[in-house]
Amino acid sequence: MALKIQNYQQETIDLHRGIASAMAELGYRIDHLQEVSLVEGLRLFPEERGSEGYLGDTSLLGLPQSLTRQKPTTLDDVLDWEFISKSLYSYKDLNPRRRIGSSLKEGLGDVVRDIMELINSYSKQRGRVIDFKEILYGYWRLDPVHGVDLILDLLLVYRKYRGHKMTVQVRRHAYVQQTFTGISVREVKNFDFPHISQRPSSTQAVPVHRKIVNQIISTFEQIPPIFHSDNVTKKETINFILPLSGRHEIFKRFLKMYEEVCIKQGEETRLFVILYTEKVEDFNRSSVLIENIQRKYSSSGVTVMTVNETFTRARALEHGLKLLAHDDLTLFIDVDIVFDTKSLLRIRQNTVKDKSIYFPIVYSLYNPKLLNKSYPLDDYAFFNSAIVDEDNGFWRQFGFGIVSLYKSDYVTLGGLNLLISGWGSEDVTFYDEAIKSKLKIVRSVDPSLIHVYHSIDCDINLDVFQRNMCLGTQASMLGSLKQLQKLYKKYEYLFKNLGTW
Repeated sequence: MALKIQNYQQETIDLHRGIASAMAELGYRIDHLQEVSLVEGLRLFPEERGSEGYLGDTSLLGLPQSLTRQKPTTLDDVLDWEFISKSLYSYKDLNPRRRIGSSLKEGLGDVVRDIMELINSYSKQRGRVIDFKEILYGYWRLDPVHGVDLILDLLLVYRKYRGHKMTVQVRRHAYVQQTFTGISVREVKNFDFPHISQRPSSTQAVPVHRKIVNQIISTFEQIPPIFHSDNVTKKETINFILPLSGRHEIFKRFLKMYEEVCIKQGEETRLFVILYTEKVEDFNRSSVLIENIQRKYSSSGVTVMTVNETFTRARALEHGLKLLAHDDLTLFIDVDIVFDTKSLLRIRQNTVKDKSIYFPIVYSLYNPKLLNKSYPLDDYAFFNSAIVDEDNGFWRQFGFGIVSLYKSDYVTLGGLNLLISGWGSEDVTFYDEAIKSKLKIVRSVDPSLIHVYHSIDCDINLDVFQRNMCLGTQASMLGSLKQLQKLYKKYEYLFKNLGTW
């Protein structure tokens, strides 16, 4: 039945294209055919849009097959092609190379079957058959209005079995368009969803499909969880380790957030601030903030360790770990991070002693100046309501600095590389060691963990690897691809003259 429906839809499109072509010969524009009358009192399309007998919109369905049927009027309307090979290369993701998703694989399989059926439709008369071997490469794009465009380079096997027999591999390009024909809605009355329906009485016959669904659901209910942990029920204490050098105003926001989320809501947490003295004014002001909250709450759980040396994040975290017991649950965090109670729940769920380490993927905000915005320094609640989309920020999938684990697992992995100084790379090195271990790495986006934008200065004295990593992070935090395109178009003349400056 599905194949019959597909054939009827294709026939409908062919008829619309024929109508559009014929009416174009008579001088009518395709977008005005709904009002056209063949003769007086006989309209070309008698039924109005929305009525039961409506035949479809020829201005969409009647467009001829062409890779240029979509006419962009602005830069945002231009459709970008994605490259298909062994992987999918896409502009839509921070990581341009990723696996081909199941939906795209299934779509390509359907397209290839249709192409091969068309190629072999007269194979018996011609005494040959052509078999599909693989897609060498291809391009695809999606037009939300018209449909899908595909350009495929196919590797085929040509077999001639009549006359001079032969078998040879051939390559052919296929240009494919899948046209959208409309949306169909099917209403099914009294569909009994298992989580809201009552079980049928013993006298009521259970349909076969419902028996299968119930059996599948009961099977899944019997599958044990990956890890058996009572962290969530007993609310194990999370020990925050926060390295801090300068940044008083940002720390003021962080401490206010910790007070509201953790102390006032009775969360089982402790905060260890590793405070460096190298920036004297900020050190003194931050010390006063910590003393105030310690006086305000007798059981605040806030502890400070003063360190008088040059700041390095790895060594600061190592200092903090010395204050913890061997079996303590630990969270390495930065002062720029905003979190809430949901983040604490995920930390307890995803971190299991001797079994798993949790590396959350945080949402990192872009430079607000590029968006003509400004971020408040002291209002953490502002960021909890931030809109998570591709214009405001990005998922920092290559950042590994925020991590929760047990101190015992940290020791087993050999800890951070304390020889690394300057910006970054200590977290990447530690992540590599964790990957090689027997521990399971839990890596998932956390929409409640937000990294607030701050400028990054890349020291010219860093080694090549660290400096390139720093510059890459600096560039990725500047703005979205769309915003950078608009910026380039606005000041294109400046970029063109860069070589002459």
